[in-house]
Amino acid sequence: MGRRDQWQDVRQSMMGDYTKPKSMEELERIPEKACGLCKNFSENAYASDGRGYCNILKHGSNIQKDPPVFLTTGDVGFMTFFNTDASRCIHFTKMQFIDTDGTECADPAFRRMQRQMEKFNNR
Repeated sequence: MGRRDQWQDVRQSMMGDYTKPKSMEELERIPEKACGLCKNFSENAYASDGRGYCNILKHGSNIQKDPPVFLTTGDVGFMTFFNTDASRCIHFTKMQFIDTDGTECADPAFRRMQRQMEKFNNR
C-alpha cells in the first residue's frame, strides 16, 4: 500500500464517503450519536473547525467501515470531526453536561463546539 492509499484510508475513516459532494443539509446534520457528544472526544483548539481526537481510539481506526476497526494501541490519536456518526463505536459514552456558553465553564473537557452544537442543543 502506497502513501497515497494510506492518506485516502485516513480521509475515509474521518469523513466517510468523500468521493461525492455533500449538500449543505448533509453537512449540518448532526447524528444522534456524534463524536462531539462523546466524553472521549477532545476538540482541536487550534483549528476550531470541528476537528478533534479520540482519547481511546488510535490512528488506523475506522468507525465508518462495516465492520468498524477499533485500534487502541499506538502513539497517534484517531482524528475525527464533531459530527462524525459514532453509532457503531463501542467506546461512545455520551457526555452528561454540554456547555453551550464558553464563558461559563473553565474546564476544557466540557468546552465543545459551541456554534456547531447550537442547533442540536435546541431540539
